[in-house]
Amino acid sequence: MLGLVEDRINGSRRRSRRHDTDDDYNIEVLLGVDDSVVQFHGKEHVQKYLLTLMNIVNEIYHDESLGAHINVVLVRIILLSYGKSMSLIEIGNPSQSLENVCHWAFLQRKSDTSQAESHDHAIFLTRQDFGPSGMQGYAPVTGMCHPVRSCTLNHEDGFSSAFVVAHETGHVLGMEHDGQGNRCGDEVRMGSIMAPLVQAAFHRFHWSRCSQQELNRYLHSYDCLRNDPFERDWPALPQLPGIHYSMNEQCRFDFGLGYMMCTAFRTYDPCKQLWCSHPDNPYFCKTKKGPPLDGTMCAPGKHCFKGHCIWLTPDILKRDGNWGAWSKFGSCSRTCGTGVKFRTRQCDNPHPTNGGRSCVGLSYEFQLCNTQDCPNALDDFREEQCRQWDLYFEHGNAQHHWLPHEHKEAKERCHLYCQSKETGEVVSMKRMVHDGTHCSYKDPYSLCVRGDCLKCFC
Repeated sequence: MLGLVEDRINGSRRRSRRHDTDDDYNIEVLLGVDDSVVQFHGKEHVQKYLLTLMNIVNEIYHDESLGAHINVVLVRIILLSYGKSMSLIEIGNPSQSLENVCHWAFLQRKSDTSQAESHDHAIFLTRQDFGPSGMQGYAPVTGMCHPVRSCTLNHEDGFSSAFVVAHETGHVLGMEHDGQGNRCGDEVRMGSIMAPLVQAAFHRFHWSRCSQQELNRYLHSYDCLRNDPFERDWPALPQLPGIHYSMNEQCRFDFGLGYMMCTAFRTYDPCKQLWCSHPDNPYFCKTKKGPPLDGTMCAPGKHCFKGHCIWLTPDILKRDGNWGAWSKFGSCSRTCGTGVKFRTRQCDNPHPTNGGRSCVGLSYEFQLCNTQDCPNALDDFREEQCRQWDLYFEHGNAQHHWLPHEHKEAKERCHLYCQSKETGEVVSMKRMVHDGTHCSYKDPYSLCVRGDCLKCFC
């Protein structure tokens, strides 16, 4: 039975629809987590850890060096039972393990009847050794949106695994290793995410110019990323991920049970690089060559931030913008014949500061209004708008009687074009048609709204 195979972690059942801008791409993610990860972190703590990890992945994809607006949207987490985990991962066989994981993710897609939880891409985390020593992840190159190939297999060993997840998902998006078949080998030592061996760290990471080019080659073809995703109302996390995790905990995540912050380097700033050791050999210290998470406590009242142990003050913290309250709906654009009314909101609760992201979504919503027919059923709203310019708009040093004209290009149909009754010449009036104007005389279902043609009727 399904209940014996997996546990599903759910946030609140309330869902919110996010309206993204035209150039946003949204990777809706199913996160599969095998029993080795659950046992290591503990079932009562694993959700917070996974949400923090995926938030870091999302921030990696928000780095400007990527050259595209990609959001990593977590829509579903499934914790697998011990038996199911063992059946999917074949020790030392990454190819078969990936095939098993991708097939499992495909079955979740097929059996999922909830549109809100449908996923574009599956990310699978394990602490089992699915490959040779040192293998961090495995994924097909290209395959995003494909029902079977859009998946990655990742070895989880602490928050630095976020870079492995980002790297493997980069492969599925079409990115190759830097320096292998391209000319970006020089960027590997600077912490490029698509380096053959992932060495990016929180203080030093970027997407190489080749990654950007390879992504741009394929991104437009991934239609599944263009939809407007549902976001689960997951529990809120602090702005700085290290607030919840001590250096000792991060050492345990990185190197295993018993590891703690190394105390052999008494004069060393602990925020520059996280060094860890085991009590059995306290002077043998290990590091992944990266700093602790921002927000990690480093001294009484102080926290790590960008590799330094400092007092945190509001002026140095990045703050993402959030929407304020909606205004009331305004007046209708027409008194009859179907008009449009709007309400608006501002990105001021709070304003984005210190590099924080602006609000995601539209600043306005509209409703249709006064949908009753006009008394004179022959009235043409576009014709009215042209006729208003008879006395005011001169063309060729002469006045004209202006008639409506529908532009042959669809993208121009919400711009006001009028045709002279006298000369037959078509002229742009350099303005949009009024909201509620039909886009085309041939399409009774679409209206112009703020210059865009939108389907408003079934």
